[in-house]
Amino acid sequence: MRTHTFDGGVMRFELASRPHHDHLIDVETDEIREFVSAEIERLQRRIAKDHGYEIVTHRLELYCRKVT
Repeated sequence: MRTHTFDGGVMRFELASRPHHDHLIDVETDEIREFVSAEIERLQRRIAKDHGYEIVTHRLELYCRKVT
């Protein structure tokens, strides 16, 4: 079991065996959506490599508001 605490104190428990994913958090409703993006993962690895690093672990949280 893995615990995530997001801005505003929202806490979520997830199974540790689940594949890697990132989070999109609605700042008005606190709704949390999980998403996977191969493009973002590739970009993060490239940025780390360009700076002489290898990613060990990371977490990405996007705090958003719905566009009306």
